[in-house]
Amino acid sequence: MATGCRDCATCTKSGLGKLVQKTAVGLMYLCTVGIGYVLKRGLRRHCPQCGHLLSNHARRADGSFRD
Repeated sequence: MATGCRDCATCTKSGLGKLVQKTAVGLMYLCTVGIGYVLKRGLRRHCPQCGHLLSNHARRADGSFRD
């Protein structure tokens, strides 16, 4: 199973970028007592391959995903 996809902005970040993002997101979840996590997981669409938000994936002008 692949750990990420090439169309995802989060999967293609550098190691330092991922660390900073995970730290910021963890702090946000801590400050909102998990409400942000529930809203993100329950209300937003996620990629079946990598699990990240579909809005972070590269798309063509017609709306299809870039391959």
